[in-house]
Amino acid sequence: MDVEEALAIVGAALKPDSLHKLHEILFRQAWEGKSYEEIANCFSYDVGHVKNVGSQLWKKLSCALGKRVTKANFRCVLYRYGEMQYLQQQLTVQQESDKTLIKPNFCPNQDWEELIDVSYFYGRTTELATLEQWITKENCRLITLLGMGGIGKTALSVKLAQQLQGEFEYIIWHSLRYALPVEEKLRKIWQFLFNNQYIARDVNEEITDLISFFQEHRCLLILDHIESIFQGGELVGKYGQGYEAYGELFNRMGEALSKSCLVLTSREKPREVSLLEGKILPVRCLQLSGLQLGEISHLFKAKGTFSALASDWEIMEKYYAGNPLILKMLATQIEELFDGNVSDFIFLLERGKVTFENIYELLEGQVNRCSDWEREVLYWLAVNRRSVTLLELQEDIFSWETQQKLPVILMSLERRSLIFKTPFGFTLIPFIRDYIVNLIVKVITQEIKDNQKKLIYLIRLFQPQASAEIKAEQISLILEPIVANLLREFHSFKQLKLHLENLRSEMRSHISKLLGYGVINIIYLKKVAVLSNSKIQLVANTPYRKPIADDISYYSH
Repeated sequence: MDVEEALAIVGAALKPDSLHKLHEILFRQAWEGKSYEEIANCFSYDVGHVKNVGSQLWKKLSCALGKRVTKANFRCVLYRYGEMQYLQQQLTVQQESDKTLIKPNFCPNQDWEELIDVSYFYGRTTELATLEQWITKENCRLITLLGMGGIGKTALSVKLAQQLQGEFEYIIWHSLRYALPVEEKLRKIWQFLFNNQYIARDVNEEITDLISFFQEHRCLLILDHIESIFQGGELVGKYGQGYEAYGELFNRMGEALSKSCLVLTSREKPREVSLLEGKILPVRCLQLSGLQLGEISHLFKAKGTFSALASDWEIMEKYYAGNPLILKMLATQIEELFDGNVSDFIFLLERGKVTFENIYELLEGQVNRCSDWEREVLYWLAVNRRSVTLLELQEDIFSWETQQKLPVILMSLERRSLIFKTPFGFTLIPFIRDYIVNLIVKVITQEIKDNQKKLIYLIRLFQPQASAEIKAEQISLILEPIVANLLREFHSFKQLKLHLENLRSEMRSHISKLLGYGVINIIYLKKVAVLSNSKIQLVANTPYRKPIADDISYYSH
C-alpha cells in the first residue's frame, strides 16, 4: 500500500471535506516517517499547532475505523483495514455469485472439520430443546456442554448444529482434540470465512476482528474437546503453556454483545465460564447426565439381541450413570462373553467379579489429569463409599494443605465431572468409585512391596465407626485384595507377616506427626492376613456382604 491508496481509504472513511490541507500534508509526511518537529520546520508551522492537528486527525480516524489510531501505528492500522475491506468485498462478490448457482444438498456456509455420524442418536430431546431456547430465544453467546468422557457431548453438539442450520449464516464445527494453538485455529476459521484468504496478525487483533465479524453476521462456532488445552496435574481450568490466548477468546466472546454463539464441549469447565455464567445471563453451562432407562435398552437393541430383566437395566443405569460410550462397550462385551444375557453379567457385577480394562482406560486419562490434591480427595471418597460432607472430609484428611484447599478441590472435581453433590454431601458414580478403589489396591500393594510409603500415610483403608455394610465392603474390596496381592508377591504368609511387622516398626520409629494413617493401615492389613490364613471368613458370601468378623479392630493379632 502506498500513500495515495492510504489517503483514498482515509477519504472514504471520513466525512466529506473533513480532511483539510494541513491534515493531508501531515499525513503524507508522517507516512514518510517524519517527526512533528521536522514537519513544522519543513512547512514553517508552529510545532504545537502541528501536534494539535495531528491529534485531531488520529482521533477522527480512530472513530471512523473503530480502532485506536496514533502516529506510531496508523500505517499498520490502515494496511489491515484495507485488507479486511478487500476480503469483505471478495466475500460479497462470491456470495452474490453463489446465489446464481444451483447447489442441491450443499451449504457453502458450513465448515465441518470432522464428519461425525449421529444417525443413531438416542434421547437428549430435553437438552436439545433447552439449547435451542438458550440460543434462538434468549440470545446466549457462550455455552459450555460439560460432562465426563463418553457422556455424549460431541454427538449432542453435532445434532444441535444440524438442528439449527436455518438460524445461522455460518456454522463452524471444529475439534481441539489435538490441541492446536489458538493462532492456528483462528487461521483455519478465517480461511473458511474468507475463502482461504488470510492475513497473519497479532492474536488479540484476530480475536477483535472475529468478534466484529460475529457481530455483523449470525454465526454458530462449536469447539469440541477443549479439555485438551488445559494443563494436566493442576486444578481444573488452568491453560497449558502456549494456550492461554484461548482464555482471552472465551472471555471476550462471553462479554461482547453479539448475534452469534460460541458453544464449547469439555470434560472440564473453563474458569472464564465459571466467572461469567448465570441462569439468566448470556453465558451458561449445561451439565450432561446419562441416558434414561428406556434409551439404554434402545441402545442395546441397536447393537444386537439381548435378554434382560427390567431390574437389570435399572442396575446398569445406576452403576454406569447412563454413560452412552461405556454402555456401547458393555453391549459388545456382553454379547460376546455372555451371549447377550444381561442378567448373567449383572450377577457378576454385583459381586465385584467382573471388570473391563477398556472401560477403566477411559477413566484413567481423566483421573491422571487431576492434581495430587484432587486424587487424595478421590481416594477418600472411594474409601467412604457414601456421600460425605466437606466437614467430614476435613476431619478425616491428614494433609494440612489438602484440608485448607478442600473447598477449591471439591469445586475443581465437580468441574471435571468426576464427583457430584447429593443432599448428603459429595460422592462418586459407582463405576468411578470402583475404579478408584482398584487404583488404591494397586498403589498400596506396590508401596508395601517396594517400601516406598506415601498413599498409605494419607488415607485410612478401614473405618471401624462406619456402618456394617460399608465395613464389609472395605474389607472385601480393599483390605483383602491388597493382602491377596501381597501374598502372591511374598509367596508365603510367614514372609508377608514379617514384612508387615518390620514396616510397622519402621513407621513407629519416625516422628509421630509424620505417621498419618500408616501404622493403623499396616495393623489392619496384618489382621486381615492373619484371619485369612486362619480360614476365618471375614465377609459373608451374600449380596448384602455383612461382615462375619464384625470389626477386625477387635482382633489382637
